[in-house]
Amino acid sequence: MFFDLWGVGLHAQSASYQYQPQAEVGIGLGTAHYFGDLNPEGGLSPVHYSAGLFYQRYMGNYIAMRLSANYIHLAASDKDNQSDAYHGRGLDFTNNVMELTLTGSFNFFRYAPGVAGHSFTPYVGLGIGGIYTDPYTKTDQGEKVKLRKLGTEGQNSTTPHDGKKYGPLAMVFPLSVGVRQALSPKLNIFAEATYRFTKTDYLDDVSTTYAGKEAFDPANYKSSPGQAAEALELQDRNLDGKPRMQGWQRGNSLASDRYLTLQIGLSFNFGSCNCPMVY
Repeated sequence: MFFDLWGVGLHAQSASYQYQPQAEVGIGLGTAHYFGDLNPEGGLSPVHYSAGLFYQRYMGNYIAMRLSANYIHLAASDKDNQSDAYHGRGLDFTNNVMELTLTGSFNFFRYAPGVAGHSFTPYVGLGIGGIYTDPYTKTDQGEKVKLRKLGTEGQNSTTPHDGKKYGPLAMVFPLSVGVRQALSPKLNIFAEATYRFTKTDYLDDVSTTYAGKEAFDPANYKSSPGQAAEALELQDRNLDGKPRMQGWQRGNSLASDRYLTLQIGLSFNFGSCNCPMVY
């Protein structure tokens, strides 16, 4: 009888312990979608691409902190817009965004890879981070030109203008929803959607009004005459033959630019132990 009670005690003790990863590293690949002045309707096309790496530290079965690095390729063109007003504007941009974020995540179900019934969970995450951004376009001759240095909304001009100078860095606030499934105690698969609210309206180099031709006259432009000529060419690329005058609306400065990634990936658990259950 003593040995029976001892066996029951061992079983009860082992039942109060479970596999718990201490940390996780992963990689994700997927799509990227831009929302801003060159996608005013908020459509999900055209589709671009993204890739990311992350390190996640667990604090029990439900809570984790994640450090993520992502590469996000964003682009849009008025040529793809069916609206005559936006199509005629003729602007476009491409931006290879580098992103670093810190996110707290919460599992809806107790997640314990390797324990039956606890190998799947939906989750949400909310964080803060920064991006490096440098929008560019191509001239009619196919030459790649970075737009920020040109000041296409008059930022480099001494004439009155609405355009605001912007730097290469900006803050972002990512909101994530996803699901993860443990394939083994060490390996997980996940699918995740992350929407970023940003503190910049210049991912696309478009925000306020047209500065007018006078702003790019070499006498008023605070850079070389060659750069002034390039800025003049690229600030108004209308396709409808209607030159935009000073003060005409170029973008919507009341709403910052945003972007979304949809990724699937794999992650690897490590530093695991048989830890006491967390309820």
